[in-house]
Amino acid sequence: MLILGILLAILSISCVNAIDNSTDIVKEQNSDVISISEQDNYIISVSNENESVAVAVESNSSNPNETNGDDVLTISENAEVLGVSSSGNVLASSVSVSSPTYKQPTKNQRTFNIGGYKVVLNNAQYKRLYMISPIEDYFFDEDYNYYYVGEKYRGYDITGSGLRTYVTVMTNKYVRVKLTSYKNVYYRNSRVYMMFSYGQGQSGVAYKHMAFLIHYYGYYNRYFNQVKVLGANAKYFGKCKCSSTFTHLNRSKLYPSSFIYKKYSL
Repeated sequence: MLILGILLAILSISCVNAIDNSTDIVKEQNSDVISISEQDNYIISVSNENESVAVAVESNSSNPNETNGDDVLTISENAEVLGVSSSGNVLASSVSVSSPTYKQPTKNQRTFNIGGYKVVLNNAQYKRLYMISPIEDYFFDEDYNYYYVGEKYRGYDITGSGLRTYVTVMTNKYVRVKLTSYKNVYYRNSRVYMMFSYGQGQSGVAYKHMAFLIHYYGYYNRYFNQVKVLGANAKYFGKCKCSSTFTHLNRSKLYPSSFIYKKYSL
């Protein structure tokens, strides 16, 4: 009987160990199942619809219609946080440049007269004189800091006050002049020219258009001590027309050149 009791006790212990081992295996399997299930409950979806990207976390709620707002994160390109309009100040970088509409002038508009000395500017000369003022305005507004005095800007000379240009047109008339060189005196017929200027210089003032008569000996030959125009037409030399607008220049009255230089020279 004693031996039979010992055998029954050994069999009982073996059965308990087998049951415990079986239970551990089941627990490990259940643990694996739960782990896989929890991973499956997290779903990441990427959608190209409506230009949006969504990251969603599904709830473990038993009600399929119940959602937790804290579990859903949506980032949309159309959202205010990410939205930057091209019309906004951040991206807007446009430069609007307005220039006067240039119309081809008539021959009458290109004709200038001082005391019976008449010249007709060609189209290129007229446009050069007409456009310098608006180009100078643009120069000061946009490009002033990128250029130096002595350089050129769109074909015009740059001075300390702005832009400058000269246009000289030959007339078909002559004037009688008296030339004095030391003790020698000469009388010559000198070709008459009409000079147009804009801007500060030896023959112009800042921001003003000028037109005046010159002649060959008086302008190109500086080695004479004295050059004097003779006759009734002498009164038209040493005077000029002056205007801040080129289209008004021809209608300007005659001013003494010394007065204009004194008044407008910087």
